[in-house]
Amino acid sequence: MTAAANPSQIQRAFSLRFAAVLGGAALLALGSWASVPMIPVPTTLQTLALFVIAGLAGPGLTFGALAVWLVLAAFGAPMLAGFHGGWQALTGPTAGFLLAFAAVGPLAAWAVPKTKGGDLFAVFLVGHSLVLLIGWAWLAVNVGPQQAFLAGVQPFFFAAIAKSAAATVIVMLAKARFPRVVSRP
Repeated sequence: MTAAANPSQIQRAFSLRFAAVLGGAALLALGSWASVPMIPVPTTLQTLALFVIAGLAGPGLTFGALAVWLVLAAFGAPMLAGFHGGWQALTGPTAGFLLAFAAVGPLAAWAVPKTKGGDLFAVFLVGHSLVLLIGWAWLAVNVGPQQAFLAGVQPFFFAAIAKSAAATVIVMLAKARFPRVVSRP
């Protein structure tokens, strides 16, 4: 039988989760701001941030961070590449990529505890592939399938591999260095 948590423990746990969600949203914004303008889809560090969060925070907190980030962006906060925000960002050519994060991030976070090393890299690489596929599908509606592939997928192949590797290293180092902080059920 376990002892019931006292109110201060509950408040502390809630505060930590709230801070993790806000910190994740901030990390996503920072990843968005680190961008190279390209048309129609800029190169950013958003997916690096996404998979680091997924690797460390778990599905619920990952989804929470994504939801806060996207809602703030939708209401005009400069959370996206080029310090943009607003409804047009969530309905324009890059919307498929952004909305894919909400599905792919928690899915990757769910898979992370079941992996080690190279498997973690594979989870992040598959996640990148799903983001590119969903983003391509949305972009194809706007500019056609071939142009969507050439402008919205092909230029990001090598970056997806590099960001998957970087996220793997960051998550593994964080788990090794701070095992109590990033341990997940």
